[in-house]
Amino acid sequence: MRTNSNSPFTIHHSPFKIRHSPFYLWVLFSLGVLLFSVSFSRAADTENGKPEMLFFFSPECDECKNIKREFLPDFLEKYQRHFTFVELDVEEPANIDSLFAMEDRVGVPEADKNYPAVYFMGTMIEGEIPVALRLEALVNTYLANPDSMKAVDREVRARIPQLITPAQTETANKVHMAYFYEQGCKKCSRAEEIITWLTKTYDNITVMKFDINDTADKNKNKILATALGLRSGVPENKLMSTPAFFVGDEYLLSENISRKKLAELAGKYSKTGSNAVWEHFDDQELKNAEGFLEKKMQSFSFFVVAFAGLGDGINPCAFATILFFVSYLSMVGRKGREILIVGLAFAFSVFITYFLVGLGFLNVVKSFTNIEILAKIIFGGTAVLCVIFGFLSIADYFKARAGKTGDMALQLPVFLKKRIHATIRENVRMKSIVAGALIAGFMVSILELACTGQVYLPTIIFMLGRSGSRLSAVFYLLVYNLFFIAPLLIVFGFVYKGVSSNAIAKIMEARVGMVKLGLAFVFFMVAGLLLWSLYS
Repeated sequence: MRTNSNSPFTIHHSPFKIRHSPFYLWVLFSLGVLLFSVSFSRAADTENGKPEMLFFFSPECDECKNIKREFLPDFLEKYQRHFTFVELDVEEPANIDSLFAMEDRVGVPEADKNYPAVYFMGTMIEGEIPVALRLEALVNTYLANPDSMKAVDREVRARIPQLITPAQTETANKVHMAYFYEQGCKKCSRAEEIITWLTKTYDNITVMKFDINDTADKNKNKILATALGLRSGVPENKLMSTPAFFVGDEYLLSENISRKKLAELAGKYSKTGSNAVWEHFDDQELKNAEGFLEKKMQSFSFFVVAFAGLGDGINPCAFATILFFVSYLSMVGRKGREILIVGLAFAFSVFITYFLVGLGFLNVVKSFTNIEILAKIIFGGTAVLCVIFGFLSIADYFKARAGKTGDMALQLPVFLKKRIHATIRENVRMKSIVAGALIAGFMVSILELACTGQVYLPTIIFMLGRSGSRLSAVFYLLVYNLFFIAPLLIVFGFVYKGVSSNAIAKIMEARVGMVKLGLAFVFFMVAGLLLWSLYS
């Protein structure tokens, strides 16, 4: 790392340690602010008479690496003779203190704070894209009117830094904070840096960290976050959001998290102290949180299952069968009320058959998933299968756009199509059209499983992972199959109203590609949720 030895940003140390004597603390604090302000005002110009450009970065920040690799080399080659470029690693305590102080002086909104961050002549630019787009223009503005920019820089540096004074109490009480985060969360990375500053500044602060997706004890941290949120009055739609801090009966979430606000909470609770309340929840609070969490998951699961069922219902191989069935009914002279009765009987038979097949499959899989290693194999293997089907569906989308629907990978084999058509012909000609429709519905459902089962069976495994009881699993099966037969009922309704099967076929043919994209989304969604169920 290249630094400037005269830069106050490489030697500054935070003067704000809580001590037992408030008098000495206040003296040290005041002296520290004075020294900081004096040294800071000298940083406008280096010994070479050139202004400093301060580049704050984190070694763990991918955006910082991109800027250093793709933007800075050409930029510095072109402009570095006009300023002294100083790199400041924010993992060094003095540098993060300096960044916080500079952001306070410039007045950077919390929502805009990001890495990399560049300060130059009274302006702070933060984030990979803003730095790449705005920094060169900022330098050119300075070169065009350096006196004006220097005046702005002096004004910024003359401002009293908005540093937070620790609570002036004779004895600072212990303050426990709970912090919830998740891996890969950029805002969580920023919060981690504030925690480092906070615990360094305040000797009496203890921050307990909880990974919201920790798999060591299933859902324990989610339940804790929910219980703390319910107790503190967090809005329902923001429960379990990250990053999140809880101290006493108060909370800070996401964009509201700042060094200033956390320091204010630390100062407030230093007067009274704050226990680790999450270690002393009563059983009822935890049960309420668990119940809320389960309800939320069930609501989400309902959407997933319903969407998968509807997507499977408009699956081209299933829809083609519906259209053939309707066309053949018209060909043999069935129309009007007869078509409606036959359609309802056929749909009912399909619903019952798929529901019973799903129930049987659910029972079989459940017996295997009681063994943990087998559960992981089934869930993981099904997720991989869904990913494969998803990519095949995308390939089918491009084939459909090219007019090669006959070459699509995910469709019924020709011999099964012929068998289905033969089954429909045989049963529709029966004297009892209702009996014929019921038999046809059963036979067609069994034969079509080779195609529709590609969505149905993974969804059943997802139901198994999300449902807390057999009753809820059965409920999800009912939901899936109701949405699965919905397109069937709609088609029969249109035909009853006089719309021809040819017109419906043309509409469907024009949208086969989009249906395939929709199915790809279903496959990827189920795959992701299966993996989430496996590791959450």
